[in-house]
Amino acid sequence: MKRLISTSIIVGVLTLLVAVPMVAQQDYGYTKEMSMDEYNAELQKWEQRLQQANDRIAQLEQDIANLKKQIADLDDQIAGVRQETLQMLSKQYESMEQTKQALQAYYAELDQLIQDLQGLLALSPEELYQHRDEVAQHEEHLNELKQNNFSALDEAQEKIQQAQNLLDRIHAKMPQAMSDVYTVMRGDYLWRISGKSDIYNDPYQWVKIWTSNRDQINNPNLIYPDQRFDIPRRLASNKYEVKRGESLSQIAGYGEVYGNPFQWQKLYNANQKVISDPNTIYPHMVLDVPQN
Repeated sequence: MKRLISTSIIVGVLTLLVAVPMVAQQDYGYTKEMSMDEYNAELQKWEQRLQQANDRIAQLEQDIANLKKQIADLDDQIAGVRQETLQMLSKQYESMEQTKQALQAYYAELDQLIQDLQGLLALSPEELYQHRDEVAQHEEHLNELKQNNFSALDEAQEKIQQAQNLLDRIHAKMPQAMSDVYTVMRGDYLWRISGKSDIYNDPYQWVKIWTSNRDQINNPNLIYPDQRFDIPRRLASNKYEVKRGESLSQIAGYGEVYGNPFQWQKLYNANQKVISDPNTIYPHMVLDVPQN
């Protein structure tokens, strides 16, 4: 805490006043002669102010000392309570040192969990849906950590609450189904919809919305308010999302599709509404994969 009044400043002001000639008081362009009695009275007034300032400084220094002692006493009490808590929690360990090591390991687990959850929260809603099993595992892990005796400590409670808040935000962001429904608003277009943070957070995936709603969208440049589009989060087994650089024959050759590149014609025939040229397909296209 800084002193409210600086002794050196007061002494400097007093010295300046003493050094000023008794007849040299400037007042609107003329000098006024000061008598010895007036000078002594003015000097006494400043000496009284200096004494009051010194008294105030001494009182503040005493207050600071008292506050420091109170803080030190509180720190001792907190350390004592923490030590007692650790002793109560250490029954399952052979020594206090082992207890402290176990506590540090417990905190490290919580810190790693928080870091993992922060990474998940940074994903797009679609990516989160694909990682929903991982989210469930983290939630189960957090519940286990809550049952640990160390969770009673204040620092542990803060970390647990931070992890819980992250989980709540993840659940609020993560879609709950294989597809969501989006209602078109005035001024929307597919590029804009796809770029929204709660859709794909990537405008280039507008093709996925178009090809997943081909029954409603004849021209991807023309959509209308109040249309309701499916927003795929996870594709069914009879669907395939095109990746960059792929061709119909390459896709047809995948084991999970047909396992035969020469069956590309089957893919083309089933998706002619969105494929005008079989030699030209685009990333994020959702293709129907007929099984017959």
